[in-house]
Amino acid sequence: MNLTQKEQKEITKAEKTLSRVLMPGYMAYMLTILCMVYIVDEIASNICNSLQSDMVTRFYVNGKGLDFNTGLATYSAMTAPLYVIMIITPFYKSLADRFGRKIFLALNTFGMGLGMLICMLAPNPVVYLVGVGAINFMMNNDMQVLYIMESVPEKHRAKFTGITKAIALLGVTVIPALRNLFMADSGGEWQKVFMIPAVAGMVMGMVSLIAMPETPAYLKRRIARSEKTEAAETDNAADSSQGGVKDAVKFIFGHKQMRAIALCAFIFVASTGGTNYYESIMKTGGMSTNDITTAMFFIPLINAAMTAVSGFITDLIGRKRSVFVHTGIALVGLISFVCCSNFGISPALVGISYGLFIGGLWSAADIMFILLPGESTPTNLRVSVVGTMGIMSGVGNVLSVAIMTVGMLFVESIGYLYLGVAIPFLLIAMVILVKKVNETKGVDLTAVTGSEWD
Repeated sequence: MNLTQKEQKEITKAEKTLSRVLMPGYMAYMLTILCMVYIVDEIASNICNSLQSDMVTRFYVNGKGLDFNTGLATYSAMTAPLYVIMIITPFYKSLADRFGRKIFLALNTFGMGLGMLICMLAPNPVVYLVGVGAINFMMNNDMQVLYIMESVPEKHRAKFTGITKAIALLGVTVIPALRNLFMADSGGEWQKVFMIPAVAGMVMGMVSLIAMPETPAYLKRRIARSEKTEAAETDNAADSSQGGVKDAVKFIFGHKQMRAIALCAFIFVASTGGTNYYESIMKTGGMSTNDITTAMFFIPLINAAMTAVSGFITDLIGRKRSVFVHTGIALVGLISFVCCSNFGISPALVGISYGLFIGGLWSAADIMFILLPGESTPTNLRVSVVGTMGIMSGVGNVLSVAIMTVGMLFVESIGYLYLGVAIPFLLIAMVILVKKVNETKGVDLTAVTGSEWD
């Protein structure tokens, strides 16, 4: 076999990096950086929705002659073009199968920080939506989760993912702390809440670029591909692919397991549109700014506890059973959250209830959108397939948000409206899961081809 000088240089560099990432102590080093990146991701995921009622009041209600529900529906309608991002995201994310995970981990983190900076400085709703769009585009890639999946031992994969995310969720308590600092009970300086997270995001983007190596699974695949060894040349068409949305779509529709996962995930995510309005649900339920802030301190704490436990449950009882457990908890939490918000029950109980809801909901979603497809796909297509699953997420979310947006104009209680949207979709998704999706617990990520369940 004759390798070019460039190929030999790539192999040498990859082997050197691989030897470094397999050294004792690397796991703790990697997880430390990923935890900080994850904190930025979770704050970016929550910060806009946590300030929603104040933003709507400033940009859509004050001086506009609109009531709050109409203003919120107007904002929701204006965000519709942002969902086009969901279509673009897989093309961007799939590039990580060609160029590596590291560069995109750094770009995503820096981009989230930049998006929050734009929101902080926005003088009008159009500029604010640009910031929201930047945040949404970058945070939907979840490259830190792929890092964990491809770096930790198989038997601990879900545990490490859950624990790392749980630590990150504790960082979300920064949001209510900053609300207390800048907003008090008036909400007048709500944009200042973006300031510290924006700086942290851009800093961690630079740290990731400088300090993070590639994942062991990607490095091994890169070495094998460069050497054109038997490990890189199989008769399986998917395994010989170099990634990309086209190959990912072909793989998803070409394998029974992935078709079932995609359908189940689409129905499931159609239940999540109301999570965009949780702060407005509290506001329209009659809660004050201070009470909402109090509730927000409990939400990430309960969410973090749920997420940490979910990893152990998922590794113990399997992926499918875990989805049922998490979804059941989510349903109980959502019903309690809506009732407590509307009946003036303790802000602490409101926060605990919503923490149970999103802790269960997103734990189940992570399994269906990342863990199940990731464990059903070969390494050279894994990021592309998980990224393409984002299209299912985007379309399902658009459907849910569209129903919510129209419903707001006719139903006064946003909370009860969301109950009517979420419950049917969640139940249908569970039926599809039990009948069509196969368990993936224990799958070897370096050997899986996707044909095991055909």
